[in-house]
Amino acid sequence: MSSPFFSIVTPVKNGEKYIENTIKSVLNQNFKNFEYIIVDGDSKDRTNFIINKYKKKITRIISKKDKSMYSAIKTGFEFANGKYFLWINSDDVLANKSTLQSAYDYLNKYKTPWITGRVSFIHKDSTNVRSYIPLYYPRFIINKGYAHKCMWGFIQQESTIFSKKLYKKVGGIEVKYKVAGDFHLWKNFSSVCKLESVDIAIGVQRKWEGQMQKNLSLYYQEIKKRKCKFNIFYIVRILVSALYYIKLKIIKTNV
Repeated sequence: MSSPFFSIVTPVKNGEKYIENTIKSVLNQNFKNFEYIIVDGDSKDRTNFIINKYKKKITRIISKKDKSMYSAIKTGFEFANGKYFLWINSDDVLANKSTLQSAYDYLNKYKTPWITGRVSFIHKDSTNVRSYIPLYYPRFIINKGYAHKCMWGFIQQESTIFSKKLYKKVGGIEVKYKVAGDFHLWKNFSSVCKLESVDIAIGVQRKWEGQMQKNLSLYYQEIKKRKCKFNIFYIVRILVSALYYIKLKIIKTNV
């Protein structure tokens, strides 16, 4: 039996409120050549009951106590057999039913090891998705830690896909972090290759009041953020990303 093209991991702990939306967004994909792994960190609510409703369609369900979200993600990827990896948290969703098909079409054509798509959000219990043009991230910006630190812009984890080969090459995700594991994973990736920004809606992050304030202080500690007064990077980011988006549209028109 051939390996799946995508391996999708969802870490969850006491996520009964939104986990079913997450599961459905994955299982309802038009593109079917993927495996889905859920890692539950010993939930005490109805999370396991909800997951087990779909157990026949989920490739693997792992239930164990874990030290952090990134420990759960690492465990999931240790069992993954796909050519490309992504993780979608238990309150987020894939953007639409064609997400994996669109990502497959691009990755299969260009063979790039690392892509990020449109920046997309959904507010709390709303169904209205806000989606923005993909930002362009020069390799040195990521490698030096300026993405996130100095307002170049977050690389949205929910919209990022990377090859298994790349993930293994950098030694996987570091589990010592509580909220900034993705930041350090992207830095490690950038030492190997560049990030391609693509005009595809991949993942959607769910946001609610107080969410960022709750984790921001710890996040800044983990990325060793330095304060930036006026930030020229912010203006440059907008200009560069706008030019890159125009380039993407021109290429798409000429294909």
